[in-house]
Amino acid sequence: MGQISVTRPRFRVVLQRETLWNIGIVILLVCTLAVLLSRTIADPDLWGHLRFGLDTLRAGKIVQVDPYSYLTVGQRWVNHEWLAEVTFALAWTAGGVPGLILLKMTLGFLTIGILYGRLLKLHLTYLRATILLLVWSFPLIMFLLSIRPQLFTYLFYALTLLIILRAEAGEYRWLWVAPLLLALWANLHGGVLAGFGLFGLWALLHLLFHRQAWRQIIPPALASITAAFANPYGADLLIFLLRTATVPRPEVNDWQPLKLVSVFGPMYFLILAISVVGLSLSLQKRRPVLLILFGITALLPWMAIRHLPLFSITSLVFTGEHVGSAWSRATPRKKGERSLPLWAVSLPVTTAAALLVLGSTQDLHRIHMLEGDMPITAVALLKQSGVSGNLATEFGWGEYIIWHVGPQIKVSLDGRRETVYSTAIYRQNLHFLSGVDDWDVLLREHPTDMVLLKKSTPAYNLVRLKRDWLQIFGDSKSALFVSRNSSLVEPLRQAVDGFVPPEGCEYFP
Repeated sequence: MGQISVTRPRFRVVLQRETLWNIGIVILLVCTLAVLLSRTIADPDLWGHLRFGLDTLRAGKIVQVDPYSYLTVGQRWVNHEWLAEVTFALAWTAGGVPGLILLKMTLGFLTIGILYGRLLKLHLTYLRATILLLVWSFPLIMFLLSIRPQLFTYLFYALTLLIILRAEAGEYRWLWVAPLLLALWANLHGGVLAGFGLFGLWALLHLLFHRQAWRQIIPPALASITAAFANPYGADLLIFLLRTATVPRPEVNDWQPLKLVSVFGPMYFLILAISVVGLSLSLQKRRPVLLILFGITALLPWMAIRHLPLFSITSLVFTGEHVGSAWSRATPRKKGERSLPLWAVSLPVTTAAALLVLGSTQDLHRIHMLEGDMPITAVALLKQSGVSGNLATEFGWGEYIIWHVGPQIKVSLDGRRETVYSTAIYRQNLHFLSGVDDWDVLLREHPTDMVLLKKSTPAYNLVRLKRDWLQIFGDSKSALFVSRNSSLVEPLRQAVDGFVPPEGCEYFP
């Protein structure tokens, strides 16, 4: 009896300290993610997403005729991100910049929380699950720094993988969640193609290995296909998304292939190495279908860097149990109960408190603009001048200009690309900006009144050489030209004479 009375209290102390340790690890993880996700950088398309969402709310319907460009007349606008933009607009209306940041943080926490729950179900210790989560999700966290419709794709993609995981284990009833998920996703972001593709490929592969399961798989798969048409554009949306997914985008960094010598290269190979080692050393059953899907998603970043977060999510969900098994084999927990010292138990919470103090400098009222990203001074001049006209400009500046001076000043191009611009017009803009082929057709054949360009681009030097164009304003990064025959010359000159450049404009909007 004496031994029992001594052992039980000690056992309780061990459990209590381990419980406190685990709670501290979770608190530390939450605080770390809060500090990381609260940092927000303005994506070039954020101004447009917000403007278009506000327009939809104001009109009470989806706008399908573009009012912001002078080169989209007669072109149908297939806004495949309309619901995401409405969500941004609601967050902005309710809370301004903090509302947008909190929306982004909420979606980020939901996505990462789902992945963390997956690791904890594998009976990993909280510390190991946290370490693996941070390694696997670091590329995802980097893409969560901006407020973009992709935020919804990351969340819905993770949910789709969990549905596949459950169904692969024989829990086919979860497949009926997929049609609802995909129907909503199709109105939020074009990344739904990844969801349809992965879900459809899984269904075909699973039937190949389990032909007797066709009654459980085919009905929800057909319902998922039907769900794709639950959008304002019907079948046209799918046709558009399939076409736009294959269009080269040399002007968009996210659409460039993964480079070995880059910040993302080592991340990719670390995640791949962890997954491969885990699969090699695991004692868990390996499912061929999931291995095939994992291999396919491992190739996607080599097509476009924007697929790296999808690969990291896939790797965690499909190979997490094998990595956990391999880690347990390599470093098994020692037998016997040993109480953690008090200083160790309090360490996670102490570190979390220090993070919160350091992270308190992160201002939830500010979305940072990278220096030199936007023509802040030139657009402020245009706004003060009050002029109206047509402006040829940079691809990445279009939606910033739309937010501040549209639609009285209409742009030649913006980040919506082929969703609203015809292929011919889109190419004319790219040729103009890069100064190749018949580069000035945009100026000759269209009613262009003004040109706003980066001084570092070929187009800037070429426009300077044209006698019929006058540089009316310039700063260290941008230059504003006006046609010498335009009635805007004198109003702009008067605006320049009385212009005082704005200060403190390094934050959105």
